Amino acid sequence: MSEQSLWHGADQSSRYLNRLEQYSLTLRGRNINPIIDAATPLLGMILRMQDLSVDIPEPDYLYRQIQTDIESIEQFLEMEGYEPGSIVTFRYVLCTFIDECVMSADSSLAKFWSQKSLLIHFHNEGWGGERVFQITERLMNEPKRYKDMLEFIYLCFGLGFRGRYKVQNANNDEFEKLFRRLQSLLLSLNGEPTSTRLHLGVKKPARYFLPKQLTTKHIVIVTVGVLVLAYSLYLSKLNSQSISILEQLNMLLK
Repeated sequence: MSEQSLWHGADQSSRYLNRLEQYSLTLRGRNINPIIDAATPLLGMILRMQDLSVDIPEPDYLYRQIQTDIESIEQFLEMEGYEPGSIVTFRYVLCTFIDECVMSADSSLAKFWSQKSLLIHFHNEGWGGERVFQITERLMNEPKRYKDMLEFIYLCFGLGFRGRYKVQNANNDEFEKLFRRLQSLLLSLNGEPTSTRLHLGVKKPARYFLPKQLTTKHIVIVTVGVLVLAYSLYLSKLNSQSISILEQLNMLLK
């Protein structure tokens, strides 16, 4: 291979790396949950790519880079002391989430991804949309032990992961029920109220009363009134001063 070809190849790689950087996000260190903290930059990049309707020029390079990122996160979680089973579970959910995000987009990357998904690479499975919910139910039986993992799954749900419910549109109510159950469970673990009750159309005697709130209209009326009063006082004072000056002038002219 000639030196010119080597320089051309290096230049192409450099340009692509610069293009790839526009998708990446550096958001580490902002979450007390190490799993979410470690996964956030990768999730951010995937969501950003999904929003930008741009074809990736070298999908194979991106695919390998994401594999490397996932392996790096696994090593980090291992150093943080997570159980091997929890790390494998995390990887399964993460791969399923990324696969769904990428393959939901109408792009050349989706076609490439459908032939070699992350779930196939790491777990030799073609689709995890069913198992993620089975895993979730199992982890919810031991919420204290798997709190960090459940919070990560909750984040994936919030970012749009639907799995089997994406295919079975009729069962969205079932997904909502699971989502709310998980939310209540996590709130209870954090010592927060698990529900908010709204009492509509029912009047009950209250011990304390809040004064009626001022509307914008009330504020405008009060402001105009104050300005009119101030202006009137100003005119009155000015008129009094003018009369006094005129009287003094008359005295001088006599």
